[in-house]
Amino acid sequence: MKKILYIISLFLLAACDDGDIVEHVVYQQEGMKVAVDVDISGIDSWPEGYAVTLSGFETAKNDKAIAEYSEISKQIISNLRGKKHITLGGIPQSVNYLEITVINRIRQREITLWQKELSSENKNSRDTLRFDAGQINAGLFNYIQKEYFNNSCANCHGLGERAAAGLFLSEGKSFAAMVNAKSRKRPEINIVTPGDTAKSALHLVLHGNLPEVMHNHKDKLAVEHDKDIIDMWIMSGAKAE
Repeated sequence: MKKILYIISLFLLAACDDGDIVEHVVYQQEGMKVAVDVDISGIDSWPEGYAVTLSGFETAKNDKAIAEYSEISKQIISNLRGKKHITLGGIPQSVNYLEITVINRIRQREITLWQKELSSENKNSRDTLRFDAGQINAGLFNYIQKEYFNNSCANCHGLGERAAAGLFLSEGKSFAAMVNAKSRKRPEINIVTPGDTAKSALHLVLHGNLPEVMHNHKDKLAVEHDKDIIDMWIMSGAKAE
């Protein structure tokens, strides 16, 4: 019996010496990986149920528009300060746009803060894609100031030394002019009462429910989503960032 085992051992050793054994490893690409550097602030200003994220979006089917819901997302942690290095892996090849965006609980985009279109070269790369998103103020009030007050309101409420109804909505003046400041048209309420849209003249005038104001403001923000963003800011405490 020992002799038989010895012969078998010699045979196996001879087989091992017959040449190098090549290990075949199949690498399967599991999606793109990106690394984004960003100096971001204002994350804490968003209410519960909303998150500032690094997200991937597809192009909507049969359309060139970007899809409304993210395919993949990673929340940017609020307790990190200064410049952040955010990585996101496993991004499907169907994703065409990388965004720093605010999404709700169902991964629906609320606002876009930064966007990068992914090229075919990006998608075919096996290396980590690296981008620099620069400096971003993700604050809810900052977004409202930049997108709404600066573009739609400050023409009447803030250019020069005078403002309609004495209300300055220009940058650097709007917060103090609104939050807990009495409304001239309806003195029993504030222009903005933190946490209460029903007692905020800003909400009422944008929805056409402040008849004391002669000029119609309903169409100043034609998209209801824009009015919802302002209402969200009021209801979440009307923070300064």
